Amino acid sequence: MAKIARKSPQAQLSPTDAELENKILNYFLLFFSCALIGWLWEVAISFAQYGIFINRGVLHGPWLPIYGFGGLGIIILLKRFRKHPLVVFLSSIVLCGTIEYFTGWYLETFKHMKWWDYSGDFMNLHGRICLLALTSFGLAALFLVYFAHPKLIAFFNKIPIKPKKVLCFALVLCFLGDFVYSSDNPNTGNGISSEVQSTDTSQE
Repeated sequence: MAKIARKSPQAQLSPTDAELENKILNYFLLFFSCALIGWLWEVAISFAQYGIFINRGVLHGPWLPIYGFGGLGIIILLKRFRKHPLVVFLSSIVLCGTIEYFTGWYLETFKHMKWWDYSGDFMNLHGRICLLALTSFGLAALFLVYFAHPKLIAFFNKIPIKPKKVLCFALVLCFLGDFVYSSDNPNTGNGISSEVQSTDTSQE
């Protein structure tokens, strides 16, 4: 009697299931890539200004989740507007500005600290967002959508599914550990953060 070959769990996945699994894993890698690139960008700016290494961000690891969520949001929410660069640019300004403003509000309100302050910049709102930063986010979104994202996805798709799962699991585990630790012990110090002088928003 002929033996019936057993299929591996991965082989039992339909093409649709396998594609969905790979897409989700790619989203995780995209989040961490944007978070890392954002961290490197801000560290480079700090080094150019002060000539020393400053570990930017609330967390202690080499990632800024605000960039990760911003990049992921741009790709997921704005991909339908890919044929309209101006829409991508303006929508990214609104999306990133909203994320940055309310993240700043949350940190100032509940952590009583500021990790960035645009108070001295042109057209700022409560020091949490400003025109120059928003314009930079819009330009970065164009670079992400039309250049970086296709390159990153092509690279991610070359990684076999099992190593990709292990990599994503390790990254998520390290990120969650950093997040939990930083909730009670946020990354602070000279050049990183400053204390909020007043939490009375009626004076803003």
